[in-house]
Amino acid sequence: MNSYPKSNLKIALLLSIALSVIIVILPVDERIDEATPVSIEVAKGDPESNTPKSRQLEIPQTLPKDEKWIHLKIRSGDNLARIFQRENLTAADLQKVLDLGEEVASLRKILPGQELSLKVDRSGALLSIQYKKTALETMLINRHSTGFEAKWIRAEPERLIVFESSKITKQTPSLFHAGKAVGLSDNIIMKLSHIFQWDISFALDLRNGDSFSLMYEEIYIDGEKVKEGQIIAATFHNMGKIHMGVRYIDLAGRSDFYTPEGQSMRKAFIRDPVHFSYVSSSFNLRRLHPIHRNVMPHRGIDYAAKSGTPVIASGDGRVTTRRQNESSGRYIVIQHGEKYTTKYLHLSAFARGIKPGAKVQQGQTIGYVGSSGWATGPHLHYEFLVNGVHRNPKTVSLPKAEPIAQDEMQRFKSQIRPLLAQLELYRTTGFARALEGGSTGK
Repeated sequence: MNSYPKSNLKIALLLSIALSVIIVILPVDERIDEATPVSIEVAKGDPESNTPKSRQLEIPQTLPKDEKWIHLKIRSGDNLARIFQRENLTAADLQKVLDLGEEVASLRKILPGQELSLKVDRSGALLSIQYKKTALETMLINRHSTGFEAKWIRAEPERLIVFESSKITKQTPSLFHAGKAVGLSDNIIMKLSHIFQWDISFALDLRNGDSFSLMYEEIYIDGEKVKEGQIIAATFHNMGKIHMGVRYIDLAGRSDFYTPEGQSMRKAFIRDPVHFSYVSSSFNLRRLHPIHRNVMPHRGIDYAAKSGTPVIASGDGRVTTRRQNESSGRYIVIQHGEKYTTKYLHLSAFARGIKPGAKVQQGQTIGYVGSSGWATGPHLHYEFLVNGVHRNPKTVSLPKAEPIAQDEMQRFKSQIRPLLAQLELYRTTGFARALEGGSTGK
């Protein structure tokens, strides 16, 4: 060092100090290092060959730190174009996403309350879309070097079998009230009524002391209940008679409810064409008419319900009449084959598509409760005819659907036996336990 002039040493010292200051005050590029595997060729001596081997080395790959997610809840009137405009995303990216075709068709039908998340970079460019269609289905769209790519992520739910029972009492006089008293949802109560709707008139037949028990699915994701599934089995004690139904999926993949003997719970006609109503006037051939105050035959049943309550077709058939007159108001007549006819009177309105010649299916909404014509209040007057003769809808014998096929009977019995045993154990002892993924005939 003594051989260098002192002036040179001073200059070098000053330069090093200046360089240190510059390094300290320069801004740091805010990026994070992420170790990314990169394949490189490394020449390495091979004892038997001079050919170099390929080896994975960890090379730092910088990624932008300030990417962010924008979490949105779909508003009323929203569509994807409006959301892109509101979040200052480009129309070009919107078109690229929509060009993915059928895979992203759900994005054209987004609904208020659903969740949508957008991932953008520091310049505001779109990187990803996450669309939660249901609790079980989420669409993920990611940007790649050549454009966007979409895929569905479907959560694997956990199914638990839940037991419940309740009674018809003075405090809970209807199926709806009895179900709500033990915490059943409207959805499960409706499904329960559908199982027994061919055998029990919930407007006419319920008595104090009747009871029901059921086992049904609850569906969880990550320990959180997201919805209810199917009813697996149910019993209904009504007027001293026990009705039992169990869900079975046959070899063709069709599911329905059957008795323990394999008879279908389904019949050609439903007892009540208005759910959760009450009977204001029964079938009576010597009834005193409430308006005209003289004896006039009442050849049907009146179901009192709120105006606008849906009225359903009691069986498959074809509409023969849809008109209005002074006495019957708005009314519909349905022909079910050659033998059976049903009539629905005093409607407030007809359902869309209901016109002469239209085919209807059992349970399909055909109109709405009203008070048109000679009516003292909103109700449905329902008539049931066999070979042109009026019969009491409450007591008329109804044709049944097909039972379990003989070649499936052994499979059916083996699957329902443990389900009915569990349901009966709970009904008689009150002891229940949650069963993970219980057998449902799948």
